[in-house]
Amino acid sequence: MAVTSARVEPNLEFHGMVCEGANVLPSKFLEYAFRNSYGKIVNIRRLDEVITSINGWYMEHGLFGLVSGVEILSGGVIRLQVAEAEVNNISIRFLDRKTGEPTKGKTRPETILRQLTTKKGQVYSMLQGKRDVETVLTMGIMEDVSIIPQPAGDTSMVDLIMNVVERPSGGFSAGGGISSGITSGPLSGLIGSFVYSHRNVFGRNQKLNISLERGQIDSIFRINYIDPWIEGDDKQTSRTMMVQSPWTACS
Repeated sequence: MAVTSARVEPNLEFHGMVCEGANVLPSKFLEYAFRNSYGKIVNIRRLDEVITSINGWYMEHGLFGLVSGVEILSGGVIRLQVAEAEVNNISIRFLDRKTGEPTKGKTRPETILRQLTTKKGQVYSMLQGKRDVETVLTMGIMEDVSIIPQPAGDTSMVDLIMNVVERPSGGFSAGGGISSGITSGPLSGLIGSFVYSHRNVFGRNQKLNISLERGQIDSIFRINYIDPWIEGDDKQTSRTMMVQSPWTACS
């Protein structure tokens, strides 16, 4: 961001204000800041207070912006130049769970990016970025998420790098036992179970759970599949499918 500079001619009365580059700063805020200055000699100390209050507004709202220049024009008109850092690009960087070094991720970048409310071309909001981090964490496939803003070349824009550490995506589990006290009914006698789960199928945050519970007489096979956001759908429509197949062994 640019450093504030000011050029003020002495003994000029304040008659108006022009603000350039302020796309998100409310005009009513500026009007209120200068409400007691009309018709009075421009006071450097008061002008500095106004600049401080404007910069404070950006900080309070978590926005990247500040007053970068001030000039008194002929006729007592103050021109404020405001620099707001717009988002130039957003990229995903996967980090290794053990080393913290960049690595190849299993999740498709577009699966993460579509969760973000921060978009290219808008003034970067740290508060909005914090909410985006929390949203990505609630997907359940990341251990750690952070956003790092960086200058985009020589422009006043910023590039956002989202660092993500993926959780293990899935695995198998199995178990078995004997229940001698049960002589009839579901899963009587010898009981065994097998479960396979995957929380990030095809790198699209889709959930798959396959389980088999087998006894001497009865067995139950289940498949659960959840797609929390169908690809290509703008309304974040989800899809859930479940298949269950019980059967009984013949004697």
